[in-house]
Amino acid sequence: MIEKYSDDNSLTIRRTINAPRQLVFDAWTQIEHLKNWWRASPAWSTEIAEVDLRVGGKYRLGMRDPDKEGPFTCYGEFVEIVPPEKLVYTWSWEMSTADIGETLVTVEFLEQDEATELVLTHERFPNAEAASEHTKGWTGCIEGLSRLVESA
Repeated sequence: MIEKYSDDNSLTIRRTINAPRQLVFDAWTQIEHLKNWWRASPAWSTEIAEVDLRVGGKYRLGMRDPDKEGPFTCYGEFVEIVPPEKLVYTWSWEMSTADIGETLVTVEFLEQDEATELVLTHERFPNAEAASEHTKGWTGCIEGLSRLVESA
């Protein structure tokens, strides 16, 4: 996995996943799959997975750390959907302790033979510290996604 921070308080994570692009896209967008991988750590659980996959549609995802109160719930709206190539959506947190305002997530699913290069860009953070904290969570989530689709 390659992680990169830019000067404008955004983050980019690249990961090659050994699974077909359509499968990776479906796992990212379908509730039954999200419940199996969307968490910052394997010890966490996914308690909320709601997705209305259409431009203007909303999503809400909540994960729980077994050692803390929660769930940690994010929500937003889909801005652009190009199956199975790209998703763009807004991102906000429900809890006030993580309030960073509205940010923007772009996920690209690049076909590479039987593999997929996933490129996640999360931007518009208020500071570099918020970008760094989100890199940890995204890294855990993408690891879970990889385990799920590579074992399919």
